[in-house]
Amino acid sequence: MYRKRINGILIIGTLVIFGMTGSLNAQNKPTSPTEVPGSYSDVSLKQNKVPEAQAVRGEDIVWKRDVYRIIDLHKSQNGGLYYPSEPNGDQKNLFTTLFELVAYNQITAYEYLDGREVFTDKYVIKFKDMLKRFDIPFKEKKDPKNTKNSIFDIDGMDIPSAEVITFYVKEIYFLDQRNSSMKVKTLALCPILSREDETGEVRTSPLFWVTFESIRPYLSQMSISADSLNSATSLSVYDFFNQRRYQGDIYKVSNLKNQNVKEYCKTPEEVKIEQARLEKELSDIGSSLWEPSQKALREEEETQKADSKKALAADKKKK
Repeated sequence: MYRKRINGILIIGTLVIFGMTGSLNAQNKPTSPTEVPGSYSDVSLKQNKVPEAQAVRGEDIVWKRDVYRIIDLHKSQNGGLYYPSEPNGDQKNLFTTLFELVAYNQITAYEYLDGREVFTDKYVIKFKDMLKRFDIPFKEKKDPKNTKNSIFDIDGMDIPSAEVITFYVKEIYFLDQRNSSMKVKTLALCPILSREDETGEVRTSPLFWVTFESIRPYLSQMSISADSLNSATSLSVYDFFNQRRYQGDIYKVSNLKNQNVKEYCKTPEEVKIEQARLEKELSDIGSSLWEPSQKALREEEETQKADSKKALAADKKKK
């Protein structure tokens, strides 16, 4: 009896020890790649709430300026918007996503008008005409949600996503008097098709404008690498634009003559100089619109006095 009792205690002790070991091993088990801190999984993006629009009242804007940039998708900072250049299963680039949304009447696209943007029903793009103009095969169907309209089935391989290597981006820089701050907001995107003609010359064709507000729900569900050197960190395409992580050169700012930079700069060197000047002007505009505080004025005055004393002392030494 005594021996049986001892054997029972030993068995129970062994089970407890093995149970503790298994628990420790489970705690020390390495996390899976989808659990890397700071990364987004496909599931987490789909569960994201659609971000609210930046609400700004018209009466609070006391100064504004429209700025137009051209984004080269071949640049590393913008590459996440281009790849995959052709649809690969559920993976699609920015242009393919916008193209399909327009084809299925989920967003409205507007005509590209040289030098101006009018986002009204009068200038809604005739998508069928555009497909024919660029020889894109399609199947036309009635829209089940509105039989008066059509939707277009287009094979993913026929979407010219590899030929869209640049985008126009329209921004607005404005002074919000409610918050006493300068802000920048993305207003619209325009994909640009680059295609060789019969002579071998590459011609660019801006396709259509889409308002940033209309594509906000869809871009919030798309992910993009936040760092070209580290694919473990990502963010939504909406945040990519909203945080202005893209790199784009200015090609126009709002002006009385409605001219773009190349229309009044004669050489590529002059264009670069003018773009740098405009960038500096925009970065400095916030400080130039506000009067300096009394403290800042006193500090500037003291600095000037100190500089004058140093200059006088240096002159005395020379004499």
